Amino acid sequence: MENKITNEMVNNASPLELTIINYKLLLGRIDEAISANAKSDNLAVALQKARDCVGVLYETLDMGVEFSYDLADLYMYINGALIRAGFLRDNDEKNEALNHAKNIAAELMSAWENITEDEKTSQPQGNVYAGLTYGADGQLTEFEDFDPDGGYKI
Repeated sequence: MENKITNEMVNNASPLELTIINYKLLLGRIDEAISANAKSDNLAVALQKARDCVGVLYETLDMGVEFSYDLADLYMYINGALIRAGFLRDNDEKNEALNHAKNIAAELMSAWENITEDEKTSQPQGNVYAGLTYGADGQLTEFEDFDPDGGYKI
């Protein structure tokens, strides 16, 4: 990949941006594996680094969110394709498996990029009111109340 990931980009990235950066790294490692000879040590190194990227993506899933199970399945599939490519000794077969994994990863990255763009352009819905409330005894009390005008009072 042509995109260079810098320390500054990583340090200043939001969680969504970090996910996208990890996809870019994954795609770059897959490209390295595609350009490596099927019988070279360079292939094994590139594939291990790609699998490490998939592992990070998998570890960051929030399994409390329903679609995370679908992403986990896709990550396992990509990981399987990377493993399979490491055993193939024909460059064309290896590249076919890697291109398949790359296409899936690219589609997933595109979906995450669209989420980021949607977030940048979306407007907040309703109002949020914040403040501290103290009871008659001087103790801090907190409450949350839905405002029918479209916000939450906290």
